Amino acid sequence: MALKLNSPLFVNVHDVVLRTMPIDKISKNAQNHLIMGDYARYLGEKDGDYIKVRSRNSNGWLRPDVLTNDRMLEVNFVDIGQGDGCHIVTPGDKIMIIDAGEGLGLHNDGGDNMSRFISWRYNLRSRDDSEPRIDIDYAIISHPDLDHYYGFHSLFENKKLKFRRVYHNGLLERPLDGSDQKDWFYDLGRKEPPKARQSLYHLVDTVLTNKEMHDLLKKHESSRKKLLTTLNSARSNNGHVRFEFVRKPNNEEVYLEDFEKNKKLSIEVLSPISETITYNGESKECLISLGNEGVTKNGHSISLKFRLGKVTMLLGGDLNADAQDYLGQKYTGIDTTMSSLERDIKKINEKLASDDSLSLAEKQNLEQERSEKQQLLELIITRLRRSFGCDVAKACHHGSSHVLDSFLAAIHPIATVISSGDQESHSHPRPDALGAFGKNSRGARPLIFSSELARSSYEFSYPYKFYEVMKKIEQRIEEVDTKKEKDILRNRMEKLRDSNVAKYGMITVRTDGERVIIAQKLERARDNSQQWDIYDLVWNNKLEQYEYLPH
Repeated sequence: MALKLNSPLFVNVHDVVLRTMPIDKISKNAQNHLIMGDYARYLGEKDGDYIKVRSRNSNGWLRPDVLTNDRMLEVNFVDIGQGDGCHIVTPGDKIMIIDAGEGLGLHNDGGDNMSRFISWRYNLRSRDDSEPRIDIDYAIISHPDLDHYYGFHSLFENKKLKFRRVYHNGLLERPLDGSDQKDWFYDLGRKEPPKARQSLYHLVDTVLTNKEMHDLLKKHESSRKKLLTTLNSARSNNGHVRFEFVRKPNNEEVYLEDFEKNKKLSIEVLSPISETITYNGESKECLISLGNEGVTKNGHSISLKFRLGKVTMLLGGDLNADAQDYLGQKYTGIDTTMSSLERDIKKINEKLASDDSLSLAEKQNLEQERSEKQQLLELIITRLRRSFGCDVAKACHHGSSHVLDSFLAAIHPIATVISSGDQESHSHPRPDALGAFGKNSRGARPLIFSSELARSSYEFSYPYKFYEVMKKIEQRIEEVDTKKEKDILRNRMEKLRDSNVAKYGMITVRTDGERVIIAQKLERARDNSQQWDIYDLVWNNKLEQYEYLPH
């Protein structure tokens, strides 16, 4: 198909150098380093075999044969500090944000980085308020923890953005009022059975419909609870925004709307799993408690499996060990939990290794018991992998050690991306979790990426050159006399901060369903033609799966 120059263009090769002149392979004329999937716009000039384009805020020359009109799937794991933040553009040019960090929350190590990234990506600071809003088609709050949702607050309030749908996991904190004051009412609503110390119960106030959400938010418009204020900002600034409860009712196959199984890009909902009970004589769909409030909120994270062509990707929020056990039971139909099998096998191994008094018969019995438990665990892993197995996975819970080795073995990815912060008290990613990711991934040298290790974008720490520029602007702001001059300089400073977020710490995945690259910016570019660190996933026809081949 002939390239349409006046339509959106995208880089269609692994990477390419944008050049200041239409001459190939001269290092001195390198303008920028582009990677597969980068957007380019034709500027109307041709010179021999080259056309002039604009890409990554640079003008330069490319050969048309390195471009296509087909957009790829682009998944950007933004370095938002503590928490998760993922920006996605689909092949159909739909924009999706899955979590947005904690914004200006408790730790503030990433500041408001998702908001800054979106500002940089869509040039919001230069857009006039009279221009049409940028449509954000899907905002997904994986679960109601501050480091996943509060970054949406500033995005929802931004008058230059329009959010159409906000997806949530049905759990919503709510303040108590006089009419609600009952001993079985707590932050996530009522429970069934209504016993004060009941450890296993159903959350009967799970928010199911758009109307329920709007009514609840309207009732608590003046609440200071951060989740309520965040969702109310979406409601007040986005007119007819829809709130949709994302869940998988027991064994039903569920996909996000517009991304069903038969679509080019499908997005399957793997969790949370809802259950239907009888409550006050009526059928009621709701979620089950998985432990204390924090464990329950994390454990019911929205988990999504993306599939484009041959490529699969899993984004699982903060799924924890309790949730992984629950999902293992639900997906396999086996009541025995993975965690109990792991513990039992460990105890048997320790006894065999340390107890010299065991008779031969006792050893044989223990070995037989261990073998049976290992076989059952392998069966659970095999069945669970049918749904959760993938090529690229976002690490659950920022590299926390509160995960099961057997669940990681079921995911069995080539590449794992960890989103974690710099100034947090959890020491994420945990050393044992990093070891478990590598051990349970596939391939001789599985890939583990970390937004924190790739480069923190804590605004005044790195790079030194950026720090110097910012200090000069600050000094200049002090020197100029007029408000107009100060505002221009402040706007320039904010744009630089936005740009810094996009350059350092972000990990991006690009794929057309056949080719896959995972890339991160080099901390210090070698030159204008070498700015990216790029890893390829290669399809193995014999194994019928992707693999990473180290250079």
